[in-house]
Amino acid sequence: MTEDRHHLPQRRPNHSLEFEFDGNRYQLTIGFYGDGKIGEVWLNGPRPDSALYHITQDACILLSHLLQRFVSPETIEASLPRRPDGGPASIIGAIILELIELGAAS
Repeated sequence: MTEDRHHLPQRRPNHSLEFEFDGNRYQLTIGFYGDGKIGEVWLNGPRPDSALYHITQDACILLSHLLQRFVSPETIEASLPRRPDGGPASIIGAIILELIELGAAS
């Protein structure tokens, strides 16, 4: 991983989608570079100002920093734990799977 962070332009394309994880609905917003690479993620969930909300906000900032150093969602996903059924163990893993699915759909 490079220490060089590639900042996103002030105006950039984005895409929002909704998904469910552990019975909660979330809205994920994904920001893109001009060439279509994912550069940032933001998540809104059902319980603002809860501990989970703040953890997911921190996670999105950290994920965005990895993405801005061109670490692929697939590389991040390969490092995360899974449930016994193969699904993501946390909301963070679920965010990464959404990014991978979006990339596959492009």
